Amino acid sequence: MNLNSLNKKQSGLIFLIVYGFSMLLGAVVAFLGSRYTSNPILTILIADVMMTLVVFIIGSIIRNASLYDPYWSVIPLFFLIIYTISFNGFMLPSNSIFMIIVVGLWSIRLTYNWWKNWTGFAEQDWRYDMLKEKSPKLYPITNLFGIHLIPTIVVFLQMINMVEVIRYSTTNFIFYIGVFIALLSPIFQHFADKQMYEFRQNNKSKEKVINVGLWRFTRHPNYFGEIILWVGIYVMYFSYVKVIDINIIYPISMILLFVFISIPMMENKLIDRPGYKEYKKQVSMLIPFFPKKIEESSEVIEEKA
Repeated sequence: MNLNSLNKKQSGLIFLIVYGFSMLLGAVVAFLGSRYTSNPILTILIADVMMTLVVFIIGSIIRNASLYDPYWSVIPLFFLIIYTISFNGFMLPSNSIFMIIVVGLWSIRLTYNWWKNWTGFAEQDWRYDMLKEKSPKLYPITNLFGIHLIPTIVVFLQMINMVEVIRYSTTNFIFYIGVFIALLSPIFQHFADKQMYEFRQNNKSKEKVINVGLWRFTRHPNYFGEIILWVGIYVMYFSYVKVIDINIIYPISMILLFVFISIPMMENKLIDRPGYKEYKKQVSMLIPFFPKKIEESSEVIEEKA
């Protein structure tokens, strides 16, 4: 099925229908799971995988894997609200309220930014096209696992710490440090997106590299912003257990995803652009730090938020 002729609003309606059905399915699975098992983590995992498969199947039918793109930002908030209400009812303790605010701000910002930059089903994420061109025969498997299930599992692992926090009803000083760190995520990403947008408007050539604002201190401020959200949530979890346990693996898995998969793919695409090799030498890859050398440049990188 080819939907290239649809405009953005028509394509957006398809997103709403698909995600509405997927979330309805997830809510039913979560409700049934709560009746037959006392393990909310297992219930969320089953629902999460089933919802991902729905998006994968429909994306395969319409031949556009980018149907999955907003899943990353929409689903964590969906599961958080469902679990919080099922665990606490509608009289939420303060720690649950803070968690919903933190994840909600991150989710709304990231989803809005996706919508603002998305043009419709006429386009598919360049990374998916690249994977398809490299191994067309293996692409259905790559699409299922590499594009859909692996990212779903990585984000699911982050949601475990969210669920663990909701099981408590108190707050403490370390908890608020975690809230502060997590709130920096949407703020950091907002300014990175704004700076990139303004730079693109002033420099229409896609052969240029940005080195202004946050982009002077890290080559991937959006990825860094994503990481500090999940680190902040882990700190919120740590405030209760007060011991470094296996749950620290979850934010580490997110860091590894960016460092060894997302960033290398992005930089392999950009490396031949004029000025990017010099930019790469000057500016920190992920963690913001003072650049080794700053030169005025009017050059722009393409990066997906």
